Amino acid sequence: MSTQAVAIEIPVAWGEMDSFGHVNNVVYLRWFESVRMALFERVGIVPRDSDQTCGPILARTSCNFVQPVVYPDTVTAHATLSRIGTKSFTMAYRVDSQALGATAARGDGTIVWYDYAANASTVIPDELRARLQPYVVPTES
Repeated sequence: MSTQAVAIEIPVAWGEMDSFGHVNNVVYLRWFESVRMALFERVGIVPRDSDQTCGPILARTSCNFVQPVVYPDTVTAHATLSRIGTKSFTMAYRVDSQALGATAARGDGTIVWYDYAANASTVIPDELRARLQPYVVPTES
């Protein structure tokens, strides 16, 4: 089975710059969110039906800033999975700057499969696990 990745292009908006002359740090997390939602759409997680009680919830996220991005630019946000556990999975993100021709940031996030009615984590369904599996890129030891 070959590994897949999701990638989306996002134009940098002038209003995303901060007083230090580069894209504000919180914007990188929005880029992670955008590519996360693109992957969720690809595997059929969203949109969530109103009668569906279980779904994803972001438990944690991190970002390593490699190089500052400035306007004008377009970034490409990439997402894969590095791990699928019993009740959670870990996503790996990378943001590449077209203007820099290089990676601007890397990060990850832990997504918990959550039962919103019970307010508790729950086991990832087997059919979802099968749809997520093609996106797993094993980490190097």
